[in-house]
Amino acid sequence: MSDFSENEKNILKSSPLLNHLSDENYQAFMKISTRSIFGKGHILLKEGELNDAFFIIVSGTVGLYKNENTTSAPVLIGTLTARETIDEMRVIQNCTCALTVIAIETTVVLQTSISKLHTLENHQGHDAIVTSVIQIISDRLLHSNETILNHIYEKKRKNKQILGVLFGVLVLFIFLCEVGLGLYDTLNPTHFCNHLNSLSAESTKVGL
Repeated sequence: MSDFSENEKNILKSSPLLNHLSDENYQAFMKISTRSIFGKGHILLKEGELNDAFFIIVSGTVGLYKNENTTSAPVLIGTLTARETIDEMRVIQNCTCALTVIAIETTVVLQTSISKLHTLENHQGHDAIVTSVIQIISDRLLHSNETILNHIYEKKRKNKQILGVLFGVLVLFIFLCEVGLGLYDTLNPTHFCNHLNSLSAESTKVGL
């Protein structure tokens, strides 16, 4: 805990994972945590591997990468910055890492051992952390739902725009056809007169 500067401690205390902890639980959590620095390009977690650590970013930025298949390179799906947690879900169920996490720049983190957090002497701190993790997951799910809804709305809006453009093109095409026919009749008076005569003949037949 003494490795962190006062400014870094303030950042950690205001993080979503720790800002609800009592002083006692906060102190207990900090005792099993360490300060780590990862240089640009260093891997914090690797998708599919077991790892006992989870992190809170103190400064810097990390990229979240997901493998679409075994043959292509991992795809960047997001980034995390100061005060955000990395792979906190494994506090509840310590399974293999869901994503590969790589430092985009020099990044300072608080690193905590999940197995130490699960020890009996830290059970109160563990329960408090689990409560915070559940709240973080809930907030992220809510944000994800809002993002999905916004995406659906944006897609519908774009579809309406496309239909509007197509309709406009169709109207313009019909208008240009009518203008073209009008010009053709104007530039070909003989054809126009024959057309009028045919209409007059048809009218006469109808009258008879």
